[in-house]
Amino acid sequence: MRAGPLRLQQISRRRGRCQVTCRVSRYDLAVVTEFKALILDFGEVLARPQSAASIKAMADLAGLETEEFLERYWRHRPDYDAGRLSGTAYWQRVLSNSESEATIDALKAADAASWMDFREDVWELAARFKSEQGRTALLSNGVPEVMGRVRAERTLSDYFDEVVISYEVGCIKPEARIYELCLSALGVPALSALFVDDRRENLDAAEQLGLQVFQFTGDSSVAELKKTIRDNRGCG
Repeated sequence: MRAGPLRLQQISRRRGRCQVTCRVSRYDLAVVTEFKALILDFGEVLARPQSAASIKAMADLAGLETEEFLERYWRHRPDYDAGRLSGTAYWQRVLSNSESEATIDALKAADAASWMDFREDVWELAARFKSEQGRTALLSNGVPEVMGRVRAERTLSDYFDEVVISYEVGCIKPEARIYELCLSALGVPALSALFVDDRRENLDAAEQLGLQVFQFTGDSSVAELKKTIRDNRGCG
């Protein structure tokens, strides 16, 4: 969803270590040990982007043009993600009027449904990494209605050792605190963790804390991510 590549591109073994070249990084070359943890974002990584049809359906429910709806949807989202707004309060701000409770409930349900197009390959990658290679975490800006639907459809413990969701911890990406909470829960140093996200600002913040990062840009990134993890095994 966000332009600008920031991902692990090249891995080669030299004298028992792996050298990983990152494009658009503060460092031209970083030397890392084998990944001990895999940290995945939810929206636009584990799940595909909201479809144009789902966005239009929400805009129609709200009685707004699509462009205006999207501007309001994202303008108030950080407070919703951080748990500072309830779902009802968030949608009241998006609507800027006194829509009925039924309309707000319909928007909550439509919003949750819009994030349910799962990338099965990425879920399977998480489960495989968890069983064969190291620890895993879901690290996402999220809201109760969406995550409630995810938890109803997936047993998250099958895929992730730790689940860190913004509204449950009171901070959001790209704030440093949420990455620190995730690393502490995983019990691994930053340099041995690979963080996968679609947003450049989230990757930049993670990299400043020492994490290895991979920018996910769509379905075509799945094969590249698998290769990055596969090629890294045995480094150290």
